[in-house]
Amino acid sequence: FNLPVPYVLGFDFSGEIVRLGSDGGFEVGDQVFGNSSGVGGSFAEYIVGKKEYILPRGVVPAPEASTYGVAYMTAYESMVITGKVQQHKGKWIYIAGAAGGVGHFAAQIAKLYGLKVIGSAGKAASLNLLRQLHLDHIIDYSQQNVVGEIMSLTGGKGADLVYDSTATQSSYTQSAAVVASGGEYIRLGTAEQLARGGNEDMTTVVEGRGAKMVIADAGRYSVDLLYKAQRYRLIDGMKQAVSWYEEGKVKPIITHTVPFEAAALQQAFEAFLGGTINVGKVVVRCNLPA
Repeated sequence: FNLPVPYVLGFDFSGEIVRLGSDGGFEVGDQVFGNSSGVGGSFAEYIVGKKEYILPRGVVPAPEASTYGVAYMTAYESMVITGKVQQHKGKWIYIAGAAGGVGHFAAQIAKLYGLKVIGSAGKAASLNLLRQLHLDHIIDYSQQNVVGEIMSLTGGKGADLVYDSTATQSSYTQSAAVVASGGEYIRLGTAEQLARGGNEDMTTVVEGRGAKMVIADAGRYSVDLLYKAQRYRLIDGMKQAVSWYEEGKVKPIITHTVPFEAAALQQAFEAFLGGTINVGKVVVRCNLPA
């Protein structure tokens, strides 16, 4: 990422409205959540937000609501809007990285729509989270062969749908190897985005298995004119998040809360990049100055 310096990190948030612009639509004191539409700035006691990216959080607690702007929205856009998993009730879906921020939302959405969910993880904390989600089958990739397990479960056919949110080439290779003929591999991001991360485009492998590569990218709703006109679909998804929470169907699992202090944030980023706390969602709690 080529970010200007200085730059304030943070893309999703929740909090209380303390001042209004001229457009109206909210009241001072309203409890809301949203995202900064890719411009950052959420790691702060106060932020300025555009009303089209902000929604009432209803009964959702503030920490949980703060997880919806990026991770949940990525899962919703890729699973529901682009992947249309609601049309695949009863089919097998393999979700690599099912215990991560995006993955644990994707797994819950898949279960909600009646798919049979296979999730994989390698750490004890991640495997415990997958058990909390009551997935249909859990693979411990530190002990089991992912490809062999999925092929055995599906009678050698492979998974009807594959969803990989790990951003790691070794996982992408395994995922491409288990998608069934006639199935779909839901990919997060464009070929350019994959290349920036040093990962390969697995489209040729997927198509060689007689499956289809489906490309999801929530970021395009902010930059592509065609998708900007469909941004209402993301807003509908955010509203759906509140409803699903109220109904007990899809809920964020927060595993770590980090205080809004420079040293704590640095330590948390290092731990996340090191793979020690990248389970469920990590949130930053900002305390207002006295």
